[in-house]
Order: sequence, then structure tokens, then C-alpha cells
Amino acid sequence: MRRPAVFLAYIALFFRTSLAAQTLLSNENAYNPVPSPDGKKIAAVRTGWHRHGGSGGLGRSNLVSEVIVLDRTGRLLSPKPIGDGFVSDWKQDGIIVFRDWAYSLVKDDGTLRQRGRVCPEMYDMPPDPPDRGCVERVAYLSSLRAFVWVRQEFGDSVLLTYRGELSPHHHENVLGECLVPSPDESYIAVAPGTFGLTLNIYDLRQKAWNDLGKAIIHPDKAWDWMKASWSPWFADSSQLAFFTSDGLVVSSPNGNRRVLLAAREPAGLATPSPDGRAIAYGTFASHPGPNGGSIWHSTGIWVVDLKESSQPRQLTGATQGVTHAVRWLDDQNLVFDSVEGGIPPKGRLWTVHVDR
Repeated sequence: MRRPAVFLAYIALFFRTSLAAQTLLSNENAYNPVPSPDGKKIAAVRTGWHRHGGSGGLGRSNLVSEVIVLDRTGRLLSPKPIGDGFVSDWKQDGIIVFRDWAYSLVKDDGTLRQRGRVCPEMYDMPPDPPDRGCVERVAYLSSLRAFVWVRQEFGDSVLLTYRGELSPHHHENVLGECLVPSPDESYIAVAPGTFGLTLNIYDLRQKAWNDLGKAIIHPDKAWDWMKASWSPWFADSSQLAFFTSDGLVVSSPNGNRRVLLAAREPAGLATPSPDGRAIAYGTFASHPGPNGGSIWHSTGIWVVDLKESSQPRQLTGATQGVTHAVRWLDDQNLVFDSVEGGIPPKGRLWTVHVDR
């Protein structure tokens, strides 16, 4: 009599732990999917090697970065790429594209709305902007109709637009490079990248900096090389989600925080759902590479509800590639990438349904 009960228990356990069915969105060699504000379209970066104008060697100047647009079924909507660069976000004003200390705001049909250069006042004076502390990444503020970036020398960092200084100088530590404005543009998160290790929040209303401490966008320190994007803000701009050594943290912009779940393996790319009731994230593992570095791969995409005592649910399994970006299309669907490293890198775009 016990066998049927045990069998049913195993069946129940199987269905509780079985993975969701992920769907290949596109066969394009692409990564960093960024949905449009209405979630009906997706911008991504088509990649490859031997970019026109590159050095011809193994440096990043040879990495192809063509901005393409797809619909939610994966149908390519841009027969020709609409930009040459990386994508940081998609706002009502357009898609934010940047590369090599230049930026542009482009509509999804390829119409150019704005363009410029980071730290333009420095292009007539050597050395080049990278040596003068101007970072490559940019953000865009619709309220100002202006791009913003970081200029930093050790012990002196500031946010700039083409009009001049946007923020007071930050003298405590080196800022990161990944700029992510809150949806209502009251705050700008300046997240760790190649240089900075801490997550800093600039309050545009109070004109003040808040240091949220060490944070992890992605456990792979090489994540910033291909300039993928991250979306940590809740839709109402009241909180943001990120990982620390303690685990998954939900924090207000001024630092009132709680640890939602403990870190059991390397994790990152925390991103809240549009309704603010769940957080998706990726987990990762690494092994030693042939030249002394680490080779990373993804072990799964997960989601956790913000209800008390909620346990994280694994949506996808391990892959040979590594996920660079995870985004919500709506409250029940995620879009993410998987990139296998090498020359050239090989990227694929995927979607997965979140049963909530």
C-alpha cells in the first residue's frame, strides 16, 4: 500500500523541481536583449569578429557590435543594423547606443535622434579620453534630453553631460562605469565595472551621493568587456535589487536593505519584474582556463517571489555558454542570452515563461 503513495510523492517532487521550457528566440549571433518600453520589441547586439576598422588582432576593437531589432517571435525587423555599438537601454525617446566614447539615440527604424561624444572638450588635447578618466559607457536622461557619463581621476569622480557637471564630485572612491537611471529618473545607479567595486546612487533631487557598498552585477570580472546591460530598478523607483557576498539584496536608494536569500553559488544580473513581485537572476560556475584565467558558464536562470518564505525556482538548466543579460518582457516572460566565448563569440537569444 505504501508504493503508490511513494510513487505519487516522487511524481509531485518531479513536477515541483522540473524546469520551464526555454525557447530559442533567434538564430542571430546576438546577445544583450533589451526590450522596448512596451515589451513588444527587443533590441540586441549582433556580434562576431573582424569589425570594420578594427586593429586586426585579438583586442576588442575587432568585436562586431551591430544593433538589431526583433519582435517577440524573433522576427528580424531591421534588415540593416540600426547602429554600430552596444546597447545600454531602450526608452520612449529611443535606443541608447554607445561605443568608443561616442553615443547616439536611435529610433527602432534607424532614425538618428541625437549623437555626440563623451568628454568632447578633451578630443583636441592629448592624451585620448580613456587616459583622462572619461568612461565609455553612457546613460540617457529623458528629462534633460541629455546623455550622462562618468569622468574620474583617482579620488575625484563626477557625472557629466555635454552641458557640464551634473553631480557634485565624489571623493571617497572610484566610481563604476555602468550607469542605470531609475525609471522616474530621480536616481542614477553607478554600478561596479572594470574599475569601481561599490554600488553608488546619485540622488538627482537631493544632489547627493549614497554609497550602498560592494555589489555584484555579474561574478565574471570580464562581464564588462562586451558591454552588456543590467536593469536593477523596481518600476516605481523605490528600490533596486543586486547581489552582495551575503546574497540577493533589496535596497532603497538610501541604503535601507534586506537580504532576500543567501548566496549558495556565484550569482548576478538581479532584475525585478515589472509588477515588483518577483526578481529574476542568473547563477554561474567557473573552471580554470588555459592561460590562468577563469572560464564561466551559466548554471541556470532563477526567479524568486518577494513573498515571505518564498523559495527560488530554477527556470533553466546549465549551459556551455554564459548569460550576459536577463530582462523581463512582461510579468510572466523573460528574455536572456547565452554567449560561448572564443574568437568569434557565439551568442543566442532565449525566452522562458515564468509560471506565477
